[in-house]
Amino acid sequence: MSLKIRWSATTAVLCACLALVLAYGFVPLLTYTTAHAGLTVVPRARGIPPGLPGLRVAPLGATTWAWQLAESFGALTLLAAAVLRVRRHVRRRPDSGRTRRLLAGWTALIAGAAVAGVWRGFVAARMVEAGFAGWVGYAVAGAVFGALWGVALGWLPGLAVLSTAARRASVR
Repeated sequence: MSLKIRWSATTAVLCACLALVLAYGFVPLLTYTTAHAGLTVVPRARGIPPGLPGLRVAPLGATTWAWQLAESFGALTLLAAAVLRVRRHVRRRPDSGRTRRLLAGWTALIAGAAVAGVWRGFVAARMVEAGFAGWVGYAVAGAVFGALWGVALGWLPGLAVLSTAARRASVR
């Protein structure tokens, strides 16, 4: 029995977003970035989730397993939201042009990072035992900063989705 993988816009965005969350979970890269780009520590000092959620196999530093599982769930949420966004785009506009495909991949990461940011905000609010205003504030801050990270890094999944459009055009 052979396993045949069909390369499409959804698999492209899944692979690109998976590479991003694995990179954010790669501890040497994370510590290097924190040490050499001091502004990356500022959101964390304010209680705002920094960057995208990372997939890693063990907790980072003194964080607990509960925090690590919440981060992993946030990363999986990001992947699911990005894939759903691109699937919706492909279903509604199967013959879209290159620009729309690029924007679909880009907005997929924006949406996924915002949804993951809401989850991470809820987890942070729970960890600090915040009141109702804290829950709302952390969730909104997580969504905003997640979306900003999506804007900054969305070109990577956008290019991945764009490559499927170029491939489809060359087949015709």
